[in-house]
Amino acid sequence: MTELRSAPATERNRGPILAEITHLFGETQTVLEIGSGTGQHGVFFAPNLPHLTWQTSEVAANLPLLKRWLLAHPSANLPPPLNLDVDASWPDIEVDAVFSANTAHIM
Repeated sequence: MTELRSAPATERNRGPILAEITHLFGETQTVLEIGSGTGQHGVFFAPNLPHLTWQTSEVAANLPLLKRWLLAHPSANLPPPLNLDVDASWPDIEVDAVFSANTAHIM
């Protein structure tokens, strides 16, 4: 298997973020993650928040890397990623919450 590219910022911040969103998303059923990048947040948060569906998304060019991470770390509440470009038409999806990290400076 091809080695997965890792985002060091995600490794550093995922624990503190999980501590916060555990409370914030306590009643949430579906979260849309915008700009999932490698997918490291999704593959970490989904099994730690089994009461919700963690929907990853990314622009088309970055989907292959995201899909590799999701395949390497499957979780029942982590569906296939959505193709989402925030400057284009959005997919028809209903969510209770939106999450994004390490993306504003890139977008």
